[in-house]
Amino acid sequence: MSGDVFGPWYLGPIAHPAIGIRIPEIILTGILRAYKKRNVAGGLMLSFGRETAPEWVINAPPGKYEITRGHTGTSIRKYMTMAAEAAVKEGLVVEIEADHLTVAPSAAEAVKRISGVRTEYRMSEKELGESLNYIKAEIDEAVSTGYVNFYTIDTCFLIDYSAEEMSPGELESKFSTIFGDGAGDLLKRYVGRQFVYIGERGIPYCFTFTNEEVMRLALKYRESLKATKTICDYIKSKMSKPYGIEIAFDETPSLTKCKDMIFYLRELWEIGIKPDFIAPNIGFEKRKDYMGDLKVLEERVDKLAAIARAFGALLSIHSGSGSSPYSGKGIGTYEALLRATGGKIKYKISGVYIELLFELLASYPKGSKERGLYEQIFDDVYQFLKKEVEEEGVLASPELELQLKRYEEDVKNGVREERDPRADFFRYYSFVALNLRDSSGKRYLREAIVELYEEDRKFKERYDKEVEALTLRLIDGLKFENNIINALAWIRQFHHHHHH
Repeated sequence: MSGDVFGPWYLGPIAHPAIGIRIPEIILTGILRAYKKRNVAGGLMLSFGRETAPEWVINAPPGKYEITRGHTGTSIRKYMTMAAEAAVKEGLVVEIEADHLTVAPSAAEAVKRISGVRTEYRMSEKELGESLNYIKAEIDEAVSTGYVNFYTIDTCFLIDYSAEEMSPGELESKFSTIFGDGAGDLLKRYVGRQFVYIGERGIPYCFTFTNEEVMRLALKYRESLKATKTICDYIKSKMSKPYGIEIAFDETPSLTKCKDMIFYLRELWEIGIKPDFIAPNIGFEKRKDYMGDLKVLEERVDKLAAIARAFGALLSIHSGSGSSPYSGKGIGTYEALLRATGGKIKYKISGVYIELLFELLASYPKGSKERGLYEQIFDDVYQFLKKEVEEEGVLASPELELQLKRYEEDVKNGVREERDPRADFFRYYSFVALNLRDSSGKRYLREAIVELYEEDRKFKERYDKEVEALTLRLIDGLKFENNIINALAWIRQFHHHHHH
């Protein structure tokens, strides 16, 4: 690879993996090894909505912020700096991503979305203002590192589903009130036109819009688009080097419809936002293999990818991990995605590396140090969640209650081992382990994990190997190998020589 280009760069709209580095101290080695082995330029990220937070949140005393905020115990500055320095040292090109800048009423509401609780929530002006201010503070910390090259923006909380239920009369009056003089222009952009997109397999897809459809879409997405522009403008005002934008469009209660995608991308274009990637809801659920019909998936993704390409964007696939660290996203799923996109996708995974860690710790014999740490993690997470449900804490939900009950019954009936790392409640909520604090405020479990990794050479070797293998399964499954060639071509377009 050309000598001096290592380190963090904006990769542009090219096919690549993007990986959440929740505990960079232990995860980076294996991931970077896999990138190197396959000549991959890839992303390294954490979600700003939940996983990471500014240093002042991470350093605050226990209880000041919800457990879900910055739940990895890894600050924005820390993961970006560690990722960039490791990439330079290993001679790799990476993109450092601020993932999921999420407009949300609270981190807990945001977490409910991941655990399968799909709520339709209307934010107040005050909540919106506070959320945007927090996002700006996060962006400030990211920019101050000098390493950030990419931002993913998630304003799904602002989608107004009530627009879909309105009577035609109500719809028309609300539309003309809100859009006023701009109403005519907005309708003209869509009505009476044919929108034709050619899929990867050469099939043309044709769409037309009625007045009513446009009015519903305009009301449904108005707030979401407005907040996206606010965030993009702020990023632009702070960044002095090239960077890219992705739109998270997947945190919605149902599948993304083609016309919604056309409308959203066209309206982004109208306000000067041209994302490199957009992530529709294609029917993937977090931590579950895709069990639907693969033909249907392929056609759905073919259409959405064709629409995105017409706007200069590629698809980004979220909720990328499956039912176990070994299953990919279920048999045949990667292949269907490759056929539908020609491989031109970005693919994101994060939590699965921690799942892998806990499965590995659990596999050691009883009485060993590793198994002891695992049992402490499991028991403390279990106790914490029991208390959350009893006290109706931020994580309490009927889903969690059911998962706990199911685990308890399975153990009682002998269908499941006690402390099974694949118990649903544990797979979905074990992330809190990294943010549990002791009386002195220490993240005692996170620290114990890092300590074990740094002091036990055999364990380190084993985990590094597992992390590398998991990353290689992803790279090979989605044919990301050698994408460095496209990445370097894109980088050279931007910079004639290295900027250090």
